[in-house]
Amino acid sequence: MSNSDIGPSELGTKEYWELRYDQENINFKDIGDIGEIWFGEDSVEKMINWTSTKSSSILDIGCGNGHLLLELASHNFTNLFGIDYSSNAIRLANDVAKSRGFDIISYHVVDLFNDDLLQIVNDNDDLDNNSLQNFDFILDKGTFDAISLSLQQTSTNQLLCDIYPKKIRFLLNPNGYFLITSCNFTKDELIEKFNDEFDYFEHIKYPTFTFGGVTGQTISTVAFKPKNK
Repeated sequence: MSNSDIGPSELGTKEYWELRYDQENINFKDIGDIGEIWFGEDSVEKMINWTSTKSSSILDIGCGNGHLLLELASHNFTNLFGIDYSSNAIRLANDVAKSRGFDIISYHVVDLFNDDLLQIVNDNDDLDNNSLQNFDFILDKGTFDAISLSLQQTSTNQLLCDIYPKKIRFLLNPNGYFLITSCNFTKDELIEKFNDEFDYFEHIKYPTFTFGGVTGQTISTVAFKPKNK
């Protein structure tokens, strides 16, 4: 599927997410509802089970309400970071984590395409070595989907989705893993889109369906290793 087939959409704009998470902050304060669990609990469980090394540094790109990191914390992962360009999302994530006693999760308002994430983390976190070089695992659950719905371009007239793989590779430990879950792209499409910067490692299997003689699944989760360049 090409980007022209799925976008553009308001889901690819910062304004949409600020308004959405502003409402979800209100809902959380009023009734304790943290908001939508994107792709459901099953996808979260599968991503956690795949991310097996509990001491590794883990970054959730586009963390939203922070649910994936909360679940990782509940499974005794300890080196957890979440970023989102929506300040309202980060406010919600912090409030939810505080309400559940998970102060080990570090959340930051970061625009991946304009901010120096590693510098922001180093300046704001009390790290053992006072320097976070790169992340061991980077997780994406729907963020690339949203970025692919945006028509925003860089100063060099590149779509954000086209430079996203290079941004992720820069932040990832050379021996680390990038694990992405998507509902807009198949496994093969994700492999193609990330091929310049990553090698396919493996994918997570979900229940399949058959329609019109074609068998598929509603979401895809693929693990990548950075290419040796």
